[in-house]
Amino acid sequence: MQQIKQTIEKFIKAGDTSDTNLMDEVLHKDYQNIQDGFFEQKGIFIISKEQYIEYISNKTFGGKPRTLAFDSIEQKGNIAIAKLSLESDVLRFSSTITCVQEDEKWQVITNIPVIEKK
Repeated sequence: MQQIKQTIEKFIKAGDTSDTNLMDEVLHKDYQNIQDGFFEQKGIFIISKEQYIEYISNKTFGGKPRTLAFDSIEQKGNIAIAKLSLESDVLRFSSTITCVQEDEKWQVITNIPVIEKK
């Protein structure tokens, strides 16, 4: 369970510090960010690993420190699902993150954030 938490903490840190190298390491090759709405646009947005890293690089996403609290983590074999609460100075996030373990390494494969302005 500790390895799962560390993987998620690295994922959050990579976003908060705009560390694209760390983000590339922690995201599974088939990563998807799935969210309802994209800033002022409505609808479901599915963002690939490559696009997500680009958004981190150009600071569309991330770049601001957030507090992190684990609400729950459930592991079934090589799959883990975590529910998190995050908060920056302007936004609150409730995220559901799925991690997978392959070759004895945990990586984030999906993030489903619900984002609200404070």
